[in-house]
Amino acid sequence: AVDLSLAPKLFHLQVALEHFKGWKVPETLTSVHAYTKALFSRESFVKTKPTKENLIAGWAPKVNP
Repeated sequence: AVDLSLAPKLFHLQVALEHFKGWKVPETLTSVHAYTKALFSRESFVKTKPTKENLIAGWAPKVNP
């Protein structure tokens, strides 16, 4: 159940922080990269995740008020 809750948050972190702040999860955090790769490749996640464009549009008013 934790994976189901954490996957969308990690996706938001990955997409929004890279877009707005130019920040990426450091490559040295290999376990985090392996975990997100496994989560993001699940069929259930792929079928329900927001597009990157919609995610960025949703965060834009909060980041650039």
